[in-house]
Amino acid sequence: MKDIFKDAAVKKEKLEREFSDLSESIITGVVGTNGPGAGKVPADKYWSLNLSLVAWKELGGEINNSSLILSKDLTDDELKDIQAKVKSKSLVQFKVKLSKISPFGDARAQLISILDAPDDIDLDAALEKFKEPVEVTHKEFGDFILDKSVDWFEGNVSWVGKSIRVSVSIDEDNGSPEGGFKTIEALHRDASRWSKKITKYAVSELLELKNDIWLMEGQQELTAKNFVDSMQLESIAVYPDGEFEFWHNDGGLFWGHSILISGSLSDGPNDADIPG
Repeated sequence: MKDIFKDAAVKKEKLEREFSDLSESIITGVVGTNGPGAGKVPADKYWSLNLSLVAWKELGGEINNSSLILSKDLTDDELKDIQAKVKSKSLVQFKVKLSKISPFGDARAQLISILDAPDDIDLDAALEKFKEPVEVTHKEFGDFILDKSVDWFEGNVSWVGKSIRVSVSIDEDNGSPEGGFKTIEALHRDASRWSKKITKYAVSELLELKNDIWLMEGQQELTAKNFVDSMQLESIAVYPDGEFEFWHNDGGLFWGHSILISGSLSDGPNDADIPG
């Protein structure tokens, strides 16, 4: 099996070598919904910047209506400075080293410095278009609105007599939610059976854990019915490959943790967790 983490590390190393040989250039672009983010593991000295532009152009060039990922190793102060200067859904200009086709197969740039953003008619128009809500209408379930921060379409579906929030993942290959809609359609056609399978699996995987570790002082052991009665389904997330996640309020079973049951149309529920 391919080691995706090792593969990503190899590509990152290749990209760093490529950046070292590239000359500097200037790009202007539109920052996406999330703005500048960063992460690091405890052993690292620097933060790793992750900033995505949803449209951009080189100085004197044509607009690219595709994403550009910018990276840079940052100190604490440098990260605070970038987060103060660069806002989500805004026009920015940077000095960078640009790889138009990176080892990852997309456009990436190493941030050198932040410049004052000039007026740009094309990118101003791209920014206004990006700010517009994106909505799709499902013939059975109604309207779903794109959450651009996570690339999910969000809507509500009647599930066993209750309105439940449903998050539909976008297919990375074609940018469409159709595969995710097929998953929720299949679940919804037999909602009562799936609901029973989900709760039965939750009981089989988590009831013993509850009674062994999570009972409050003086609390009696719970029965399967006690357990199911406490769970409250809050949302369903669906994916284009038939996978799903059922998120529940735990009703105090695990002191405020969520109950997450994951699985697929082909395999049924196959994982239980209490995140949060």
